[in-house]
Amino acid sequence: MTRASHRVGARLVWEHTHRELLPAVLLLHELERRGRPWVLEHVSALGDEPADREVLFLPFYYDDLVRDRYLSRGAVAGRWLVNLAYEQVHFRCGRRYLLPDGAFAREQMLHCAWGERFRTLLLEHGIPAERIRLTGQPRFDVYHHPELLLGREDLAARYRLDAARPWLLVPFNFNLAYITPDLRQSLVARGYDLRDEFLEGFGRARDAFLALVRRLADELPEHEVILRVHPAGYEAEQLYRGETRTRPNLHLIAHYDIANWITQSALTIVWNSTSSMEAMVAGRPVVSYEPFPFSERFDFDVNRILTTVRTEDDVLALARGAPDRELGYDWQLFESWYQHRDGRIHARLADVVDEAAGNYERFASRGPVASTRRLALGRRLERLVGDGRLRRQALRSLFGVVNPRPHAPPPAGPLRHAVRSLDPSGMLAYLE
Repeated sequence: MTRASHRVGARLVWEHTHRELLPAVLLLHELERRGRPWVLEHVSALGDEPADREVLFLPFYYDDLVRDRYLSRGAVAGRWLVNLAYEQVHFRCGRRYLLPDGAFAREQMLHCAWGERFRTLLLEHGIPAERIRLTGQPRFDVYHHPELLLGREDLAARYRLDAARPWLLVPFNFNLAYITPDLRQSLVARGYDLRDEFLEGFGRARDAFLALVRRLADELPEHEVILRVHPAGYEAEQLYRGETRTRPNLHLIAHYDIANWITQSALTIVWNSTSSMEAMVAGRPVVSYEPFPFSERFDFDVNRILTTVRTEDDVLALARGAPDRELGYDWQLFESWYQHRDGRIHARLADVVDEAAGNYERFASRGPVASTRRLALGRRLERLVGDGRLRRQALRSLFGVVNPRPHAPPPAGPLRHAVRSLDPSGMLAYLE
């Protein structure tokens, strides 16, 4: 696509491949349809000279440290800055950290809310109403586009799963059980109230879930049990390698967008993972296993939305499909956090670009104040630049060639984090 200075385009910045790239494909496709130029780049590459008259979508914005690290490298003055806020449903103790702080956030940015609950929190935190756009959770759109996902037979072949058996998905989300003292201290300084009892709860829950997946595999040999380690954060996959050695139907998989596994699973079993909300949108059964009270104590609505059980026996009964156990969901509470699940979230984000085209000066940023620090950002990832159609060569430059041997290590080099666990074949077929 030819750039033109009078046309307003978009720069979509991503952080985690598993979380953001499939929704990004849908948004970029919509921008193409509307004739808008676009650029897709990793957050570590942000700072290159942008195009004129551009809406810059950021995956997160917490405070001035983010401004200093990512936005102080110049060239953001005169652009619309939009915070996608990919972490919205949260424990109360994380609220001061997750909500955008500082004059820059209040005066020079727009912020996306998935639903009225986060919109209200933004307002109470001092974000002006005119700077909030109620868009919905971008990941929900993926479940309206199965062409972006791998099929069951393909997944089974890659990971030695039996496609004829029912699959049980257990997402592990115990990152904070492994947090380092230095990182904990830095997050506390930025408003995250990480008390000992909160962090200890993650460790206890991890131990309980390890016991649960062992029992699921042992007592349900006719099922495939998929232990899905969170692909981003401190909880490394190798921490659980030993679990699968003596149980042939227990599989440790962190590969591919989790939507691939949710849509193929007979039951998803979570502790506090918001992937459970995606299972609800996908119309797939999901249950919360909370072996000891935690969500009520630390004010977390996910476990209030879901059916929550306390014992392994309860989980086993649901996994077996016991007729006397039914799953129920609090859709009213769900809707307060996630107002939209209609498959049009990407269109609402594209509407923000159209809004900028209609009255660009209204929210154009004045640029960062003098930066207090300029942090070295590591090696730059290649960018995808829209120039008409998304080309096969351009995608491969970002993702590399996916190794057809599923248990082989990912390619080495600076693109390894983009390559690992992501198969672009569905995206290629969708955009060509």
